This record gives sequence, C-alpha cells and structure tokens, in this order.
Amino acid sequence: MPSMGKSFVCISFILLLGATIHFQDYWHPHCSKPFVNIGGRCYFFSSNKVPTYEYYKVTFKTRVLSVPVVMGWLHANLGCEAIDDKSRLVTVRTVEEMKQIAYYLKYKAHAATHAVFWCGGHRGRLSNPDDVDHKTLYDFYWHNDALPMNYTNFVKKEPPKTRFGDGYCVYMEFTGTELVMGVEKCDKKLAFVCEWDPNLPTPPNPFAPQRDTTL
Repeated sequence: MPSMGKSFVCISFILLLGATIHFQDYWHPHCSKPFVNIGGRCYFFSSNKVPTYEYYKVTFKTRVLSVPVVMGWLHANLGCEAIDDKSRLVTVRTVEEMKQIAYYLKYKAHAATHAVFWCGGHRGRLSNPDDVDHKTLYDFYWHNDALPMNYTNFVKKEPPKTRFGDGYCVYMEFTGTELVMGVEKCDKKLAFVCEWDPNLPTPPNPFAPQRDTTL
C-alpha cells in the first residue's frame, strides 16, 4: 500500500505539472504573423528578411502593407501603428527582456545586416504629441510615459546625462551578446522593432472626420 500511495502522488504531480505548463502556454498571447513570440510578448523586426529586401510585405488582418526596412524614428513608429493599431516601437524595460530579444537576434534574425534599430525611447517627456517638455531633456522616456526610463543600457562612450550630441531618439544596437542603447538624430534611417500590446490605447485616426462642436 505505501508504494501505491507514493506512485499515486508521483503521477498526480506529473499531471499537475503538465497542466500548469499547458495553462501557461494557453495564456501566452497569440502572435499573428509578422509578429513573433519572444518570452510571451509579440515583436515585429523590420530587418527580419534576407538582406536584398528593401521592403517587407506584410499581410496582417486581411491588409497587405509594404513596410520599408529602414525609416526615421517617427515614420518607424507610424509604421508600427500601420501594421496594427496596438503596435508601436519596442520598449525594453528589464534586463531579462533585453536578454530574450538579444538571444532571438543572435539565432533567429538577420542581425548581421541590421544590428542597429530604433526603439521607443526619446530624450525629454512629450508634453503633447507634437512637442517636448524642455525641462525634462536630461532624462529619457518611453513613448508617453510620465516618468523616466527605469532601465537603461547606454554605451559608456555616450552616457545619457553628459553627452547627447544632436540626437533626441534612442536606438538599440546588438553587440553579439546584448543590446546597448545610443542616441541619434531622429531622421536617421534605421531598421526598427515593433511590439504588439493588446492593452495599448488605440491611437487617434488623423483622417477621421471631425465632429462639429460649434453651436
């Protein structure tokens, strides 16, 4: 009887472990192409094509888009939104997320062709979509966050609080083992990485008809 009891406990543990793993997999977001699942999050790499491609033809939600591999920071962010309104330039908030993306770039992407790409960081907090709060230019922010970045990995030759050059927009560079951050002029054409997040608010449509509020 004792041996049967131990066997029952062992079998129950295996079944419980399998159910837990299945439950975790079930609740990971489903990443529709061209997004790929990395660590349970969905990403799109504009450079994830062979080097001869200048445009990435994307089929997503019945739409076909030709997305340039390299663009300026603002156009890259608009390109992310064009693919899906819940997508924008990637944010890397933890060292663990940085390691997961670096691993993907090393083994599953064309990192040798485009090792530098735009992310969603910028110098200064955006007071509105068209302007920067100039009192905050000594810090870096993700998109419309109210507080500065809580995780940074700037290269030592360009620490964010001592040398900005002419750049306001943040890029990331894959060194072969990790992602390091740098600052560049926003109109510089680079590859870019988008992140899909179902919790993002839908951006306003600039082409939507405006309601007349006059009396």
